[in-house]
Amino acid sequence: AVQPEAHQAGVSITRGCGDATLHVVGDAAQLRDMFLNLAQNAIQAMPKGGRLTINCSALPNQRVRVGVEDTGVGIAPENLTKIFELYYTTKERGTGVGLSMVYRTIQIHNGEIDVESTLGVGTTFVIVLPAANQISAIHRPNLLTASNPPQPSNSLQ
Repeated sequence: AVQPEAHQAGVSITRGCGDATLHVVGDAAQLRDMFLNLAQNAIQAMPKGGRLTINCSALPNQRVRVGVEDTGVGIAPENLTKIFELYYTTKERGTGVGLSMVYRTIQIHNGEIDVESTLGVGTTFVIVLPAANQISAIHRPNLLTASNPPQPSNSLQ
């Protein structure tokens, strides 16, 4: 759960994923871990507090866009090309595994990820994943949906 960590760091979390018709094809546990990793990284990038915003929207061609945006310290331009490399870290106690796992999870799910960052302003990760149609969502209860967010133990709220 990231809420206690966010509260302790003075980070407010805003979720803008209220569209109950948005369903994503994929393994809910892997996707949940991926989004939790992004949220934890965002909170850690805001040592003086800030705002974490998670939003989602439908895109053309059966795709879903999820944005994870923070008002943290940002990522230096020279580091942006390296952040998804295994074992690359700028954190004192980081392992360099988290964002490489995020990238791999996106690949496994036939998705895309993009990152924009400005030092002193913050970072936005944009994830695009295949959308599930309503029939497959009904028959696959492990899908992560806007109307079925992660359970409280893994909640991004």
